[in-house]
Amino acid sequence: MKSAEELKKYRSMNQEEIRKELADLERKHIAESLKVRAGKQANHSSVDKLRKSVARIQTILNESGVNDD
Repeated sequence: MKSAEELKKYRSMNQEEIRKELADLERKHIAESLKVRAGKQANHSSVDKLRKSVARIQTILNESGVNDD
């Protein structure tokens, strides 16, 4: 998914949906990075894509003024 499309999708979600999506992407990111570190997956581009998606969601949450504190 292109980043502009991804941003539109996330901005149309409510806070609860965004937080669920963030938690899901963080779990996927951790699992993929462990696979790469263990040598079970040679291509690490999926880790980079997941990391960037997590950052996009966190940016949207910060823009909306909602803090995790």
